[in-house]
Amino acid sequence: MPPRNANANANAMAGPSSHAQDELTQTVFGAVESLSQVRKAGFLLETSLALIESGRSMLTDLCRYGDEVENYLDVYLRTPGLENKDMARALLARGNARKTASERLLAKAQQDFQAVAKLDPSNRELQGYLRKSNMIHFVDEPASQRAPPEIWERIARFIPRYHLRSWLFVSAFHRDIAVRLIFHTIDLYFGEDQDLNRGLDIFDRVKADPVFASRIKALRLHWAYEENDMFDLMCRMFKSALPSFGALREFEWIGYPEFRADMVQAVLQAHPRLHTLGLIGWHFDAVGVSAFSGLRRFILRAEDDDGFADMGEVRKVLDQNQETLRHLTLGAYLQRNHSWDHAFQSATIRNLAHLELVDTRISHVVLARIAHAHRLESLTLHGTFEEPCSASVVFGSDHVIEGVHTFLPHLEEFRFVMVGHDDELNLFQSVAQFLRQRPKLRRLDLGSCPWDLVHGVLPDLSGLRVLRVRIANLNESNVRALLKSVPREMQALHLECAVSDKPLHEYAPGFRIFPSITMLHLDSNRRRPQPNLLSDKEYQLQTDQWAVNARSIARELPTLDFVGWHGEHYVVVRSGERAKVDLKELPARRRLDCAKGVDFGSEDAAWMERKDLPMDYETPGLQQT
Repeated sequence: MPPRNANANANAMAGPSSHAQDELTQTVFGAVESLSQVRKAGFLLETSLALIESGRSMLTDLCRYGDEVENYLDVYLRTPGLENKDMARALLARGNARKTASERLLAKAQQDFQAVAKLDPSNRELQGYLRKSNMIHFVDEPASQRAPPEIWERIARFIPRYHLRSWLFVSAFHRDIAVRLIFHTIDLYFGEDQDLNRGLDIFDRVKADPVFASRIKALRLHWAYEENDMFDLMCRMFKSALPSFGALREFEWIGYPEFRADMVQAVLQAHPRLHTLGLIGWHFDAVGVSAFSGLRRFILRAEDDDGFADMGEVRKVLDQNQETLRHLTLGAYLQRNHSWDHAFQSATIRNLAHLELVDTRISHVVLARIAHAHRLESLTLHGTFEEPCSASVVFGSDHVIEGVHTFLPHLEEFRFVMVGHDDELNLFQSVAQFLRQRPKLRRLDLGSCPWDLVHGVLPDLSGLRVLRVRIANLNESNVRALLKSVPREMQALHLECAVSDKPLHEYAPGFRIFPSITMLHLDSNRRRPQPNLLSDKEYQLQTDQWAVNARSIARELPTLDFVGWHGEHYVVVRSGERAKVDLKELPARRRLDCAKGVDFGSEDAAWMERKDLPMDYETPGLQQT
């Protein structure tokens, strides 16, 4: 039977009423009523198919058209006695009609979402939809909608901070991501020779803007004050702002005066669950620092042990955080007798994944404890061994059993920079043997280890991506040997020499074999021309030549983001489809700086270019070298 609203539908299709049309309608109804059930259903199916075909371009009448087809086909499919092939035609037609209608509605919905993205890019409901959506995105849509925000944030983490600043001006979406990363770590400098306004402005903004405060995860305070009224005022302002850093997870106090008991209590009260705590200064004054629990990383670098805090406090910190501490950095001035023996009796040493002993004396007791820290993934040994012969025995005790090393089997990063042991050939031979057959090793720095020993180790390190190497007498043959020995996947490389057969920048073309290298540092310990030693004309000529030679390295290697040139660092700025290359100088090292503060674009480059070995205690204040 025809649908109950057939008269209404027929009248609706008939348009303006007329006698002729009424007569035609009545005649058609009469003819239809005389048909059998199956033929009536066939007529309804053909009408539906005709409407579907004609409706492909009827976008303005989409809703009525959709309801009509749904109604006709629903009645048709309920009719008994239909053949399977005809029912299949009807179902296929209805499926296509529904799919077309839904695609048009989804397209309109997408336009609404795009409008929301322009008005409020950080809208949580919109971001949730985009994460769950499995729609195909087209190139005419905004880039921020062609991939979820998590993907864009991941991309941003691989962009050097210098270039990431351009995201601030692309769109609100990109700006939101850039701001989160740029302000993740904040370095504030307070000193009698410093501009204090930036630090004070940060404190004021943190107290007034909770959203901004929530972006700051790591805070590093650099102090260079005599203990006077100004220092007391700065401390009071810091204490008042401290609770407002609601998302703080890492805190470091660097410089003089050191981290004292009253500040320990202030930080502990405001942020008792810090993940990282760093104390870098001349003395260890942090009485009560062992009250922190849940630390994942602890940093202590002090000139000696004559501060207010007992050095036994270090052992207490390790014991208190045994379940969580995985990264430990300890350092003490090389010119003083200093021992970490008591601290290394803690059971926490066995749980460490990352250990850094920097600018310090290393006893046989400490090295023996390191040998039992089987979970270590990265190890930095910088300083002096009290017993070099015993150290040779420890490294020489390593064996490979069924492809697994007995000494530090999980090692992925190794820095071995010794002071005063250049003549200890047996020590370097033992270390070289210890490094063989380690395909998981990613980062390596062997300091002043003889080049022939380093060269013998490199072919075994198939996973190597970062290398800092010294070749005393550099020539074309040595460079070819180096390039042939390391994997083509190298990411960062620092090459140092004492004497070179030709200017260092002329070796740059050979490094084209590395298709993904992002940082190259060529260093012969030269320094840029000094104006007080040359005439104005000669100084200008030599300075221009210095810059031209550094730029030539970036021109030869189009993948470079950073160039190191005789101890100085530059970010590469390319424009005009990379035809024009410019170098922007990065800030020089500050005294007591501990390897942060300057962004080199990746953890690989930052590890390679660590600036605090050794630490400079001699000149007070935070002056530039």
